[in-house]
Parts: sequence; structure tokens; C-alpha cells
Amino acid sequence: MKYYLANNGQQEGPFTPEELASRGITPSSLVWCEGMTEWTQAGQVPELSAYILGGAQAPSTLPNGGFANCQQPQQPQSPFGGQTPFAAPQPENAVCPKTWLVESILVTLFCCLPFGIVGIIKASQVESQFRIGNYAGAQQSSADAGKWTKLGFFIGLGVSLLYILLVIVGVVGKSL
Repeated sequence: MKYYLANNGQQEGPFTPEELASRGITPSSLVWCEGMTEWTQAGQVPELSAYILGGAQAPSTLPNGGFANCQQPQQPQSPFGGQTPFAAPQPENAVCPKTWLVESILVTLFCCLPFGIVGIIKASQVESQFRIGNYAGAQQSSADAGKWTKLGFFIGLGVSLLYILLVIVGVVGKSL
């Protein structure tokens, strides 16, 4: 069974119980799995209690293998407002969208500082969105990072060309 974890107002997952244990869940951590009617504290889920309490009771000894709360799929209630706790699931074998991080750093250094910084911020969000399973958010962050990086590059290029043109006109104007 795979669980979703509510972490600082963001949904993460899905995770196996072992993966949740490695993430340091506590009895008060909010979790949800398909079939639960609402987000529940991890300490209230029999299957997860073995991982929270250090193996006090193995899941195989629990009724129904510890899946007592995960029987009938229903629409979950989100602790963050709204009806669903997460966006559409990530496509199978999805590849992380382009981050634009290197390009945005180069634009920041050589072209246009303000647009490059925004590009870096957006680029840094791509991979984190992808890792929490928000594929649509990762794609949006990638598109935003690309937009700001390209905008900074072309504005920087335009300003450089304008400067060169003004220098040439100034030099030619002085010689006449």
C-alpha cells in the first residue's frame, strides 16, 4: 500500500511504509492512502504503527495485514482545503522536465541580473516539484524558468547591441 504524506502544507508521495519510516514520520504526521475518507494521523493507521513505534507490532500480525483503513476508495478531504489532497498523478516513467539552471546562471552572470535571478529561482523549483510527484508543477516551473532565462538573454543581447551601435555612431560622429 502506498501512502501520501502531508508535509508543511504540501502533499508528498506516494511512499511505501518503509519509505515513510525513513522520512521520519511521527504519530502525528498526516497520511492518506486510496480508500481513506480523510487525512489521518500516522499513529492511527495500524499498518504504520509498526514503523513509528520501532517494530512493536509487525504489519503481518495486524488484522487484514494492516490495511483496515484502506478498503473502499472514496473522495478524500484535504487538510489544505479543497476536496483532493494532490494534483493529477505523475505519468508512468516520467522524466524530469528541463531545469534551465545552468542557462539562468549564465544569463545572471553575463546578461541581465534581475531576469536571471528569477530564472534561477524558477529553475530550482523544477526538480523539487518533480520529486514530490507534482509533474504539472514541475512542467510549469520549467516553462517559467525558460521564459525568464530567454527574456533575460534577449534583453541583455539587445542592450549590448544597442551599446555597440551607440559607440560606433559616436566614433563615426566624432570623425566627421
